[in-house]
Amino acid sequence: MAAGGEAGSDSGGDGAGPGQAALQETTQDLQMSFVKMMQTHSPQSWSALPSELAGMVLCRLPSHVDRVRFAAVCHHWRFSRQEHSLPPPLPWLAFPDGTFFGLPRGDGAKESFKLPISANYCITCGDWLVFSQNDTCFLMNPFSKITLTLPNLSSFCLVDEPVGIINGRDVLDEDMSSPLLQMDTAISLRKVIRCSELLVAAIVEIGPLCTVAYCQPGSTSWLVSELGIIGSVIDMMFYEGMLYVIDEFNDLLAINVREDNDNGKLRVPRIERLLDGAPCVLKLIQGGISYFESYLVESHGALLLVQRTIFGECDNDTIGGIKPVGIEFEVCQSDFQSQSWVKVSSVGDDQTLFVSQSSSQSVDVSQYKLKGDCIYFLDDGSCDWFWKDAPSSCAVYDMRDGNCFFIPLPTVACKDVKMLAAWLFPQN
Repeated sequence: MAAGGEAGSDSGGDGAGPGQAALQETTQDLQMSFVKMMQTHSPQSWSALPSELAGMVLCRLPSHVDRVRFAAVCHHWRFSRQEHSLPPPLPWLAFPDGTFFGLPRGDGAKESFKLPISANYCITCGDWLVFSQNDTCFLMNPFSKITLTLPNLSSFCLVDEPVGIINGRDVLDEDMSSPLLQMDTAISLRKVIRCSELLVAAIVEIGPLCTVAYCQPGSTSWLVSELGIIGSVIDMMFYEGMLYVIDEFNDLLAINVREDNDNGKLRVPRIERLLDGAPCVLKLIQGGISYFESYLVESHGALLLVQRTIFGECDNDTIGGIKPVGIEFEVCQSDFQSQSWVKVSSVGDDQTLFVSQSSSQSVDVSQYKLKGDCIYFLDDGSCDWFWKDAPSSCAVYDMRDGNCFFIPLPTVACKDVKMLAAWLFPQN
């Protein structure tokens, strides 16, 4: 349970990261494949590299930037990148000044670059960045530079949704509509998901209310749900055409959001409570404090509820009076047959979870020789006393033994402002 020190170039202990031995193994595999392909194809130049071998190389490139560089060599290599179905690349760490860092490679190198157009973003959204400035709100893909306009954060109204929740213990209270609409404030974005070309969903805070809101890119108003009145919305994800959310009780709800055939506006024809709260028990330490955070992630077709607990103890000699003493993750998997969460001890030897308040994802790391069954998490400003003396803003938790290690990252300096990292998940 106790947190460890820096992971160094291995990113998490003995053989934990894509270390030198793994790098040599990958190189040897490619060399053997290259010799076999050369014997049958005998290309005259690198541009004539057989498509099969090009695909093998691409599948072993963990970085989206490396794949872009590969495709930029020549037309043939660019076609090879489009031709092959590639595993998702590893995420990047994005900082608000436009700096991006890749996870340390097997040789210990830490790749970084800067995109000035990405500076001053609010939060990340998969492979998009969210900006809110000068009474405007929009999404931008930092790689393609495509921009999608979102409604102003001061413009919102209630969404058309059912009062009754299928399998729900409560119903939405219509009497709350008036106070919600009368709030003289702008909404603040906690999480944004681009569900499709016609739908963007967000977790928003309006005064004390933390709920879900929807919009269509280019529309003039956010459509706010009253779900937060029953229980604050903690996290959400879009999967196979449905929006899934967990509330403060760790209940899982499925929301069907559709475009009205008559007027083209968004409406919610159905809300269903699928699972009861998770069986994980809140853990406390005597004379100490515990901070809890929950994340919703899809992995291998199942929904995972990832619960993080940070333990601290009162210490008068520590600034702020709290000293971190450990951290623990528990993972529960959705079981729709029993309508409950089922605790699991592993996320899979080939899977690694990257979680944060704004964006989380499960990535198959078997192609990259990166240690699986781990959870990477970030300093997102939610637990200052754990991170204030930490050697890095990124850490990894090993599900096998419960050890936690910090991932060394270059320092991003910004006068008088704490630079918080966020995951960015580029597409293939």
